[in-house]
Amino acid sequence: MIWRIVSDSSCDLFDLPEACPDTEFATIPFIIRVGQTEYIDDEKISVDTMLTANENHREMAQTACPSPQAWVEEFSKPGNVLAFTISSNLSGSYNSACTARQMVQEGQPDKRIAVIDTKATGPETVLIIRKACELIRQGLAIDAIEKALNEAAAKTHIIFALSSYHNLMKAGRVNRLVGLLAGHLGFWGVGVGDDNGEIAMCGKARGPKNMVRVMLEEIKRIGLNGSGRAVISHCLNEQAAQQIKERLLLHHPGLHVDIIPTRGLDSFYAERHGLIVGF
Repeated sequence: MIWRIVSDSSCDLFDLPEACPDTEFATIPFIIRVGQTEYIDDEKISVDTMLTANENHREMAQTACPSPQAWVEEFSKPGNVLAFTISSNLSGSYNSACTARQMVQEGQPDKRIAVIDTKATGPETVLIIRKACELIRQGLAIDAIEKALNEAAAKTHIIFALSSYHNLMKAGRVNRLVGLLAGHLGFWGVGVGDDNGEIAMCGKARGPKNMVRVMLEEIKRIGLNGSGRAVISHCLNEQAAQQIKERLLLHHPGLHVDIIPTRGLDSFYAERHGLIVGF
């Protein structure tokens, strides 16, 4: 049986070493528009260049999710399909993928396509995709896999830390003076993703050491889900990601923690030096 795992670029992955030999992996890029310039979130994107352009642009940049046709091209290839999207409450990517599924199945009624709303982004999506690899390896049918993945999405969590407030200021969610002052004084904003796949700020910390402490306290409050895995995505800030990993392993010695850089979309939202932890 051939399987295809397809995700939008919010997953932060470019390849999937965990996949079985008969499983193919592909990602479909978002587009980030800063002024008149478009940045395609693929292997060629320069995150630093995109962030610099956004930081120097006074207006709010825009993001565009993959079109239904982009999903159709992947869904039409041979094999059962497991598709993963950023939270449907953050983007139209899920609806776009569902439209593509309907389009493909009109011509191929027996084609099996499961579209998973991860209710998340970045490292949490990585955990769910890796779960898919485990379930495929177990030989489960696609209906059972889809059910298990939706259950996994409900049990995984995400927490993030922002050291830059450019996007929040442009969107009017943070007063410009307050945002500039917070950034100048080294205040980090810490937030979480809720059960509906929306994000909310839950605290602040001054300096990276306190930021790590607040994040770990929040992770402890929420609780690890028992999977024994966590993933940390970072936007040009591997040093802080390593600090979080070390502290997590100190309190949870058996935990497997991976660190990956954010791709374009998550870099745009996390901003420079931002961190996202999925667990």
